[in-house]
Amino acid sequence: MVHFNCFFGAAFRKITFVNSNPLNFVNADFLHFRLNFLPPIITSISEVRLFLLMARFSGIISDIDGTVTHNDRRLSAEALRAAHMISGRIPFVLASGNTLCFTRTVSKMLGTRSPVIAENGGLLLPSYDVDPILIEPCMDELKAALTLLLEHFDLRVFDSRDRVTDISFARTVRKEDILPFLSDFHNILFVDTEYAFHLTDKNICKSDALSRMSEMMGMKPKDFVAIGDSDNDIDMFQAAGLSFAVANATDDVKKEADYILQKGFGDGFAEMIDYLIQNDWIELEDERRDYYV
Repeated sequence: MVHFNCFFGAAFRKITFVNSNPLNFVNADFLHFRLNFLPPIITSISEVRLFLLMARFSGIISDIDGTVTHNDRRLSAEALRAAHMISGRIPFVLASGNTLCFTRTVSKMLGTRSPVIAENGGLLLPSYDVDPILIEPCMDELKAALTLLLEHFDLRVFDSRDRVTDISFARTVRKEDILPFLSDFHNILFVDTEYAFHLTDKNICKSDALSRMSEMMGMKPKDFVAIGDSDNDIDMFQAAGLSFAVANATDDVKKEADYILQKGFGDGFAEMIDYLIQNDWIELEDERRDYYV
C-alpha cells in the first residue's frame, strides 16, 4: 500500500515538476507555503524531496480518450506497450466518459485485469463478466434538458441505446450557447470531455466512482496515481494520491495536476508508466493476476 501518501496528495497539490525531475520545483515559495500542511518533522525543501522519493502507490487509474489513444481515438502502440508492463501486476482501473461496452472492451485490449468505470462514474464494473453497478441518475431531468436543447439546436446525440446514466452529443455547437438553456436544471452538470458534450447528474463523477471502487478493492483513493486530459478528470485528480496531465490536457487540468508530462496522448501515458517504474513510485507484483472484485 501507499507509504506517507495520506499527506502526499493534499500537501503537493498543484506542484509542477520540470525537466522530468521530481526534485526540481517550479515555485519554491509556493512549496514553502505547502510545508505548513506536512507533518512537523518535515521542515525543509531537502526533506520534502526525500519525502517525495519515499512515496509509493499501489494502483493506476486512467482516462481513455486522449490519454491512452491518439487524437483520432486509435489506441496508442506506446500506451499498449506500457500497459503490458503493468498488466496483472498492479490494479489498473480505466475511468471513462464513454459507454460501458466501449470501456470494457478497451480494458480487455489493454490487459488491465481490473474493474472499470464508465459514463463519468455512472457505471462501475467490478469484474469483467458481472452486471455493472448503476449509480441512479436524475434521468427525467436529463431527458427534459435534452428535449429543450433539441428545440433550439440540431444536436447529434450519441449512444442513445447504450447509455444509461448520462446523455452525450457531438460538439457541433458552442457550449457558451448551450449553457444558458441549462440554468434552471439544478441537478444537471454540463461536461465537456473535448471529444463530446455530456449532460450528467451533478452527483455522479469519476472521483465518487473511484472512492466506491477502491473501497470494494480494499484500497483507498489516495493509493492511486491518476492520469487524464479533460476537465471531467479534475475531480479524479483531486481524489487520487498523485496526478499526471498528458501534454494535450486542457489548461484547467494542467493547473490541477501534480505533474505535467512532456508528451501527449498515449505517448504521455507511456512516459508516466516508465517514469513511475524507473523511480520506484509504484508497487508491482512479480506474479501477474486479476484484480477483479
